[in-house]
Amino acid sequence: MENRTKSLETIVVITAGLLALFFWLHHPWLLRGALAVALAGVFSPWLTAKIHAGWMLLAQGLGWFNGRVLLSVVFYVILTPMALLARRFGSSSFLLRKKQKEESYYAERNHTYAPKDLENTW
Repeated sequence: MENRTKSLETIVVITAGLLALFFWLHHPWLLRGALAVALAGVFSPWLTAKIHAGWMLLAQGLGWFNGRVLLSVVFYVILTPMALLARRFGSSSFLLRKKQKEESYYAERNHTYAPKDLENTW
């Protein structure tokens, strides 16, 4: 019974998506497609299961594509040039550069905490 419920949920999502596209683009074939998918979901459990299986296969393919290709493009097209520019122009937000006369990255902070320091920590 749970498989039928999941399959019907998939049919509702596909139908709603096609209807949303119809209202946006005004192509009559989108309305016909939404009607066909909805009728298949109501009258044919076998066809509903096949549509659900195809939809899950598409989702798996999109997940693979998003996880590998799109994130790689974002990394190499956006983040790498930003990092190279930051390195080129000397921006160091992490304070990892040693001061010339100091031997350590450690920054000593002499501060005595008072109760007021812990009242609003965020």
